[in-house]
Amino acid sequence: MIKYIRIVYKYFIFLSFIFFSSQNILFSYEQIQIEYPDKSSNLSATTTYYFKGVNSKALIIYFPGGDGKVYRNCNLRFTDPFIKLTEKNSSDSTYDFVCFNSDKTLDTPGQWDNYHTNSYILRSDKEHIQRIESAINYFKSKTNLPIILFGHSNGGVSVLTTLEYLVRENKVNLINGIIVSETNDRAANKIKNLFFQSKINIPSIFILHEKTRCISVNFKNQIAEFDSIIQAKKSPAVILTIQSGGDSTGNPCYSGYHMFEGAESEVFEKVQTQLNKTKFK
Repeated sequence: MIKYIRIVYKYFIFLSFIFFSSQNILFSYEQIQIEYPDKSSNLSATTTYYFKGVNSKALIIYFPGGDGKVYRNCNLRFTDPFIKLTEKNSSDSTYDFVCFNSDKTLDTPGQWDNYHTNSYILRSDKEHIQRIESAINYFKSKTNLPIILFGHSNGGVSVLTTLEYLVRENKVNLINGIIVSETNDRAANKIKNLFFQSKINIPSIFILHEKTRCISVNFKNQIAEFDSIIQAKKSPAVILTIQSGGDSTGNPCYSGYHMFEGAESEVFEKVQTQLNKTKFK
């Protein structure tokens, strides 16, 4: 009996080794430190996690919501559908994927009355924008690929503030597209206004869960905001509505529908299909 248990145990260890080795291959990454452009400031480098595709069509830079920090080296349930875009067997086209980690905390938990105002202020800070611009320039030089900015939840605010900066500085040509998913209502409205007020003509993908319960995301209002961009033909834009997945007993702005839990396959298939249709200049 003891001999049998040992054999089973060794077999389990062997299978575990094979499984985790395959996971590391599927989701292998390069951690890259990008120097802050103003060297006299003595600020630390920006940490990024680079998942490389094969003969990629474009490179996606992802900004997390919440505090803006990357956890578990970006190997998370939420990011899985997007990292999967780097796999050669997933589609005819693959995409490089980068997770951008904020050195500073970009939210003010507990200060809910001014939460979104504070998030906007923190994510429009000069240092944050310069770090993003440095990442754009670094990966554009490294890969020579079109750059897509992707923000989820309050990460969409980083996409918004970067767009505002690029418009002001006449540098919109640094990027080739945006993806914004489940951002807050104020950011969605500002993005719409920016498209109407400025000459922005880049492919845009807006993603929302039809059952989202996050208090800062009004599904119907945001559909109307983004649809107005489409109808006015201000940009080659599309709205992707997510329908699958499940709810959560946790905070609805940190779990469940808002985080596309259980909808990973649908997110992957819809995003992949749309990216493959899109021509990035």
